[in-house]
Formats: sequence, C-alpha cells, structure tokens
Amino acid sequence: MPLTTSSLNDQDIVNDMLKDSKFAIHSLTVALGESTSASFREKLVNQLNSYIDEHFKLSDFATQKNWYQPNLAPKEQLQQDINTSLNLGQ
Repeated sequence: MPLTTSSLNDQDIVNDMLKDSKFAIHSLTVALGESTSASFREKLVNQLNSYIDEHFKLSDFATQKNWYQPNLAPKEQLQQDINTSLNLGQ
C-alpha cells in the first residue's frame, strides 16, 4: 500500500489559524459572560481585545493574498445580490 503524504501550503495554514482565532475569540466571550470576578473579567477583556487585534491583522493579510473573502458591508452585499438577481433574468 503506497504511503501518501499531504502537505499544507501557506493558504491552508492561514485559514486554519483564522478558524482557531475565531474559536478563541468565541471562547473568551463565553468565559467573559460567565465570570463573576471583576478582576478576572478585566483580564479577559484585555485578552479578548488582543485576540481581536491579532485576528484582524491575520484576516487583513489573508484578504490581501486572496485567501480569505470576508463578507461585504451590508449595503454592498445587498447591492451585489440585487445585481446578481437582475442578471439572472437576462
């Protein structure tokens, strides 16, 4: 039976990091909502802000490389949907 190896490319690694980053942000917000200690909440908020900043840096990098396409702003998304719908009728 031949052995197959799969290698991760940069895009795979960045997308995995984005997934993990989103999960970490979600987990911190849940912990923040459950915390009863003011000093602990403050630490969680600081950590959450740091994670969010790093997530945006990573997502900006991935977007520049065309490895990640974030959602458009709501008005832009609506206009794109309208344009797509109008073009379907032609």
